[in-house]
Amino acid sequence: MKSSEIDVIIAVYNGEKFIEEAIASVQNQTWKDLNIIVADDGSADQTLNIVTAMSKSDDRISILALPHQGVSATLNAAIKYSSARYIAFLDADDLWNVKKLAVQMEALANSANDVCFCMVQEFETLPENASQSYRARKEPLKGFSKISFLGKRSVFDRFGLFDETLAIGDFVDWFSRVVRAEVPFTMLDQVLAFRRIHENNTTRNISKNVFLKLLKTHLDAKRENS
Repeated sequence: MKSSEIDVIIAVYNGEKFIEEAIASVQNQTWKDLNIIVADDGSADQTLNIVTAMSKSDDRISILALPHQGVSATLNAAIKYSSARYIAFLDADDLWNVKKLAVQMEALANSANDVCFCMVQEFETLPENASQSYRARKEPLKGFSKISFLGKRSVFDRFGLFDETLAIGDFVDWFSRVVRAEVPFTMLDQVLAFRRIHENNTTRNISKNVFLKLLKTHLDAKRENS
């Protein structure tokens, strides 16, 4: 993998349905000095074949094939594998505006901050008769999430990697360390990332107790530091 200014990490598990669109939205970025690290979490479908085919025509794509171990461990392996000064994440079923990285890099260049977020717009890819209770929200959201993040890799050197024991909320847990340390960050008011709502979203079938446990952990840590 050649050196680049930004390493874009896409962790994927059985993502054959949307992975090509996700990678294409990175390839189409106006910011071209990047690598795309596709970290495959032991997929059993056609994901690896699709990514391999795409990599033959774009040497910026590299594949990190891993045994199935969960998204946090997969992301951590990719962060360790990466070498760029900046890191960004895109979920395998989501998309970016073509100017996402360029706008964020400009924002960081014009500030002393090491982390930049943008607004996120949800959209649906659901059949007409879908019974899913959660639907895409119409209003843009402040994107404190992986897909809206761009930051210096030094932030991970300082605050560590994702907690591999968490089934969900890995990024929220990680970023809470940054917030508790009162590290300044930039939040752009532009919608530059798009979160897909579909029948197989990772969060769909996970118990609310997982979120409550995560919230309690953050509150306990805040009390200890106050």
